[in-house]
Formats: sequence, C-alpha cells, structure tokens
Amino acid sequence: MAVITRFDRASAVRLPFVSGATLLGLSPGQPGSYTQLADGIRRFGHDVTGDLRELWRRMIFSLLVSNHDDHLRNHGFLMREPGHWSLSPAYDLNPVPEVDRVHINQTAITEGQEEASIDAALAATMRFGLKLAEAKSILAKVFTAVASWRVAARRMKLKTATLTAYESAFESPVMVEARKLLAQ
Repeated sequence: MAVITRFDRASAVRLPFVSGATLLGLSPGQPGSYTQLADGIRRFGHDVTGDLRELWRRMIFSLLVSNHDDHLRNHGFLMREPGHWSLSPAYDLNPVPEVDRVHINQTAITEGQEEASIDAALAATMRFGLKLAEAKSILAKVFTAVASWRVAARRMKLKTATLTAYESAFESPVMVEARKLLAQ
C-alpha cells in the first residue's frame, strides 16, 4: 500500500492543475522541449525566475538519472492566481536501467534537437535565465546528489540485486560527461 499526499489539493479544495503539454497548447503526443516549457513559464509564470531555475535543475536531474519517461505530461503546473501558474512538485521520475530502455520518450532540451547531453543543456542556459556559472553550480549540486545514489539506496535497505539492476541508470554516459566537465 502507498499513502500519497496530493499536491493538487489544499484541504478539500482542488487546485487547478495543467500538464506542460496543456500549458503549451500541444496536442496529445506532440513533442515538446524544456526550452518550450521555459517559454511557457515566461508567458504564464507566477514565479518566473524561481521556476526557470527549478526547471533547469529538473532537466539536469532527469538527464543524470536516465529518466526516459520524461515527457510533457510529466511536468505540471498549479494555478497560483488566474492566468499565472507555478511548477507543481516533481512527479513520475523513473530512472531507467539500460536493459529497459526500449521506448524512449524524453523531452528534448531544445526544439529540433534530440541530443540529451550536459553540453546541450549548458548551451541552453540563457533560455532558462541562468548564467553559465550558476548553471554549473546547479549541475554540481545535482550531480553530487545523484552520485550518492548507492548510499541512499542502501539506507533504504534495497537489495544488492536491485542496486545492480539500476546501476546503469545512475552510472550512465551522461553521468560520465558531467563528472568530466565538473573535474575541469
């Protein structure tokens, strides 16, 4: 059994919620990108600066943990006042081991670009209102958290077989790329 606290409720009142696809007016299945979400935040955002920074952090996290279920319906927004939306808490984050990567439906970093890399993310920092140094600082913090995945998993008493099964999700080529970049 799972007990889940809903983020789209305040007491018994439903908070208006839309997915990233809905915020951008995209049709079901129509691809989108993080930079399009950033544009949507600039257009409809309640806390534009904070949400752009958080969106970039989430994008980096998804890249580092091989979250291949990263599509625009897995990014949400809550209405804070009429016409103004804030990022909802993150949800449906799924590290995917290499063996399970059959169907990849990942949100692109920028429109028309399929490369999912740290270099591509850093090249897009201006679209998120970030300076390169600030983006690298966020990358370093997220990298440090993800790199300690084994410690967290052991603390949760996950079995060695489970750790082995998920290792490729957390020790991916993108993690190697980030490690090299941060070592410079």
